[in-house]
Amino acid sequence: MEPKSTQRAQNEERIERMSQSAHQAVDKAASVASDYAERMSARGEDLMAMPQDWIDTAREYVREKPFQALGIALAAGYLLHLITGRD
Repeated sequence: MEPKSTQRAQNEERIERMSQSAHQAVDKAASVASDYAERMSARGEDLMAMPQDWIDTAREYVREKPFQALGIALAAGYLLHLITGRD
């Protein structure tokens, strides 16, 4: 049987290794979470810019083809009226 001091040293060594493993796992999880958050932030900025892009495209279309844009607006209004259909 091993003396208590040797067993204690082995236990402390095991605890130290487990602590280091846990620390590495937490660091890796934090790194992955940080990378994911950065990607989501960039994607969110892209999504926020989309409506402005759509508005700019619509404005450009109306400037280039005003009569077609008016026809599309009238057709969309008529379809909306049919869908909501109140007499």
